[in-house]
Amino acid sequence: MKRLIVLLSILLSLFIVYYDLKSGTIPQNAMPVSTAAHAASDGIEYKTVTVKPGDTVFSIIGQTGVPADQMAEDFEALNPNVKAGSIQAGVTYKFPVYRED
Repeated sequence: MKRLIVLLSILLSLFIVYYDLKSGTIPQNAMPVSTAAHAASDGIEYKTVTVKPGDTVFSIIGQTGVPADQMAEDFEALNPNVKAGSIQAGVTYKFPVYRED
């Protein structure tokens, strides 16, 4: 009987960890999002966005005619000490805004 209880406890713990890592415990719509556009001191226009799970720099910026290298450089210029490939969900970053002419 003890073994069964221990086994069920371990399975329940594993399920809780899996669910937390997969879905998270904070609802997606509870995280604030800001989309106001501003201009940085170096002239790059940007918007501030709180990253959701699964977002990338390129998915937030969207499809533009700007090369990916330039997008990553502009993102890293707006966010010192942050690499474009290592953004975290729930954190607010500045993302460059590109106008299509």
